[in-house]
Amino acid sequence: MAQDPPTDVANEYTIISAMNGHGGMTVVDNSTNTTYQIVEYDSEALRSELASREIDETVSLRLDRAGVRANVWRAARAEPVALAA
Repeated sequence: MAQDPPTDVANEYTIISAMNGHGGMTVVDNSTNTTYQIVEYDSEALRSELASREIDETVSLRLDRAGVRANVWRAARAEPVALAA
C-alpha cells in the first residue's frame, strides 16, 4: 500500500532515477523506503535544479499529489542536504 508523504514539511529523498526527457524522475523516502514518481515542479528553476542532480544524491523536498489516479507527485521545493564533515 502506497504512503502519502506529509505535504506540510520537507522530507529527505534519495534520487534513484535521474530526470528523463519528459521531466519525470523517481525518488525514495529515506525514512519509509517509499518510492515516488515526480512529474511536476513548482517552478522551472526547481526543475532545472533537480535535473542537475545525480542518482544517489539526497535532497530535501516537499511533495504534493499531482494526480488522483496514480503515484505521481509535484515537487514544491528543494533544498540540498548538508552532509556532516
